[in-house]
Amino acid sequence: MAETAIAAVLSKFGELAASEAKVLLEVGDSMTLLRDRLEWLQAFLRDADRKRRVGTDQLTRVWVRQTRDVAFQAEDALDYYFYEVRGPGSDYVLGIC
Repeated sequence: MAETAIAAVLSKFGELAASEAKVLLEVGDSMTLLRDRLEWLQAFLRDADRKRRVGTDQLTRVWVRQTRDVAFQAEDALDYYFYEVRGPGSDYVLGIC
């Protein structure tokens, strides 16, 4: 009787582990895509910043400033996430990684 109960728990645990593994794989793919997009954005910003310093392109200047603002907001959101998930003792908190 107890063996049957343990078998049921093990089965459910196996299903949970498989489900979590699937989610982690999907997150990994999303993280890779996000990293690739951020690398492109970083390269574009470097080029735009160089052009901004050389000329007086108002559109580029505004775009670079706004993009930097969003990047800082994203960094703050990640810091908050890691603080909430890992707790106050996390090595990542406040960008200390």
